[in-house]
Amino acid sequence: MNSDGLRLTGVALRLGAFALADVSLAADRGEVLVLLGPNGAGKSVLLETVAGFHRPLRGRVEIGVRDVTRLVPEARRVAYVLQNFALFPHLSVAQNVAFGAMHGTGNRASRHGARARRVASLIERFGLGAHADRRPAALSGGEKQRVALARALATDPELFLFDEPFSALDALTRDALRDELASFLREAKLPALYVTHDHAEAQALADRVAIVDGGRIVQLGAAAKVFAAPRNARAARLLGVENVLDGVVRAHAAGSAIEIGAPPAFFVPLDAGRAPIGSKVAVSLRASDLALGPPGIAAMAGEVAFDATVRHVAQQGPLTRLRCDAGVAIVAWATSAQLRALAIAPETRIGMRCPQDAFHLLEG
Repeated sequence: MNSDGLRLTGVALRLGAFALADVSLAADRGEVLVLLGPNGAGKSVLLETVAGFHRPLRGRVEIGVRDVTRLVPEARRVAYVLQNFALFPHLSVAQNVAFGAMHGTGNRASRHGARARRVASLIERFGLGAHADRRPAALSGGEKQRVALARALATDPELFLFDEPFSALDALTRDALRDELASFLREAKLPALYVTHDHAEAQALADRVAIVDGGRIVQLGAAAKVFAAPRNARAARLLGVENVLDGVVRAHAAGSAIEIGAPPAFFVPLDAGRAPIGSKVAVSLRASDLALGPPGIAAMAGEVAFDATVRHVAQQGPLTRLRCDAGVAIVAWATSAQLRALAIAPETRIGMRCPQDAFHLLEG
């Protein structure tokens, strides 16, 4: 990490029966680090600790070149964006944003003209020009969140903290605001810590991901790597992987393979030495990696193919979720075209194939 980002080193904290246990992580300038985990995992507590609302029992919190572990919140130059907007109801949009510019730690020495230009720029940047004189009660949820973002940016922070800021918005507004935020943060080259329990949101926004569970960081890394290779079954579930499959390592062909499902089982080749013959293992498999076809579909080079019986069909947005039985329960996704072409319905047989490397061996 460069010296202009965020660094937590061995941070420990206790709040009643809950504890953060020796948390270490870092975010560089322009990087979005997403804290992903279930409700009650400690994500918001960790965010609040960085903001200065909780003082750790041990460890260090550094923002840029400053050790802020013992500093009060208002001295940390942190912008905190919440789900509930926290706007001043008696102030207009322009006045709410101007409040951030006037009271932000980084702006105390700023001249009035510079503050006014910053406010005007942010109002324009977030498409709020037509609403500048309105009060929050006259705004939609998406417009309120735009004001909250603009006000937070007006404080001229060194770090952004986001606690599920878009979870109360409709999907279309949420996606648009998320894209705008990611673009702005990279332009501004500000580090950001973003809390969510939504794996799809994490995948869309994160440069890096930290999986938080039970007050601990259980996996941390580049977003693409973490989503492709969850450490264990718990992490796989938190990352939205639909299939965690149990199997047994068998001697097979020129090496070994994982036997999955009751007979007729299918086999996933396994690199020699990764697990001993006869051992029980688990693998993760994303439903999006499965290609569907007629029963008896042939595997191409580097693929695994098997048949399954469709047990349940459920429409979810533009795709249909299939719960299938291949000697083991497997979830797959189907398009409308595939439903028609394969005449998919409960109790029909279909073929599935996917790349061998779509199966990821999990730690025990």
